Amino acid sequence: MKTVAIVGGIFGIIASLLAMFFTLIENTYTVGNFGLLGIAAGVLGIIAAFLLDRKSVLGGVLLIVAAAVGVYAVLLYFLLPGVLMLIAAFVKMTRKGSRY
Repeated sequence: MKTVAIVGGIFGIIASLLAMFFTLIENTYTVGNFGLLGIAAGVLGIIAAFLLDRKSVLGGVLLIVAAAVGVYAVLLYFLLPGVLMLIAAFVKMTRKGSRY
């Protein structure tokens, strides 16, 4: 699940950069400014992915927060990365024998 979360974070960064690029074409800078927040959510998702092995609950909560912030920031561009992060978070948090 760590790999799924890392891929979600990388896709999140790419999706946020695409959102910023498309807003430059359309001259609507409101979504472009939120693109930086989407990039931060992608980076948080990658950091949380590395925490999943040691502290699965903390890493899962951070992945859920990263997915929520990313979807809030760049909307439809962050759906696939957000779903990947949520899948990794819920699977890792609901396994039996997971450490706190």
